[in-house]
Amino acid sequence: MAKLRITVTLKGSVEDAEGQSVAKALKLLGYKNVDEVRTGKVYRIKLKGGDLSEGEEFCSKLLSNPVINDCKVEFDED
Repeated sequence: MAKLRITVTLKGSVEDAEGQSVAKALKLLGYKNVDEVRTGKVYRIKLKGGDLSEGEEFCSKLLSNPVINDCKVEFDED
């Protein structure tokens, strides 16, 4: 059995409105050292078999938009 962790984030050149809102809220709560927040999603997928290349297919076919997202696939140790 393989466990994958797939992290999907916005590319650095894409504005992250949710991240900006979180950064603003943290500053309003008094956390003055917050400079920037970027958001994303993490998918944890258990496979009966397979490898990282299958996770990369998940990214390209369903989980991310290659125009605006970066997708990182790695084995999940948890």
